[in-house]
Amino acid sequence: MNIEIKVPQTIKDCSPQQLSKWLFLCSGQNDLSTLMGKLDFRVEVVSIFSGLSKTKLYNVSARDIHVPFNHLIDLLSYEPTEPSGVVCLEGVKYVFNKTFEHNPTGQIIDLKLIESVYDDPIQVMSILYVEDGMTYNQADENDRILNPSSVRKEVMSREFPGDEFLNVFAFFLHRFESLRVATTILNLSIARATMEMSRAEMMEEIDKYRSGMNGQRTSTHSRQE
Repeated sequence: MNIEIKVPQTIKDCSPQQLSKWLFLCSGQNDLSTLMGKLDFRVEVVSIFSGLSKTKLYNVSARDIHVPFNHLIDLLSYEPTEPSGVVCLEGVKYVFNKTFEHNPTGQIIDLKLIESVYDDPIQVMSILYVEDGMTYNQADENDRILNPSSVRKEVMSREFPGDEFLNVFAFFLHRFESLRVATTILNLSIARATMEMSRAEMMEEIDKYRSGMNGQRTSTHSRQE
């Protein structure tokens, strides 16, 4: 069956939806190299990035799957870097403040309400990237939102650079890992401090016991005399 398979030519051309599906597909895989040798996995990857259903792709030759798959794997070998924090879409500049702790409370709350970045990556980007010179959900004197995230989401669903998406994804993953390590160190410190306190309390009890025993011995010796 003659089917034209079109896939992105560069990592920038990949959409956040495609990349999030790829990341989800690979998550938790211990031996990705073995998985890549399986034809069904190759069909799945080509389906994600071509927009063609697996049913259609099952009707083409294995060679017609291998060629776009190998091209995609070359693209997906991209090493994420620090996100630029700036994207220009349809003539508008959007900025991501990487010092996220200083961002508006509403922005942080809305981001936390998203259960999974895999399910709606565009929603995440529309919350992170805000029109240059404006704050998140900036309101006028009548509390009317001037730049709702729904408008940004509509724009970003049509266009968002794949490399910047992967950079942001890796940025937050690194922040999460750093937080996890810091939390582990903190927990170890607390456990160590608790153990030291318990040891000090135990030694204090032993000293009291010894003092009591010495007192009893002195008293008994006195009565015997």
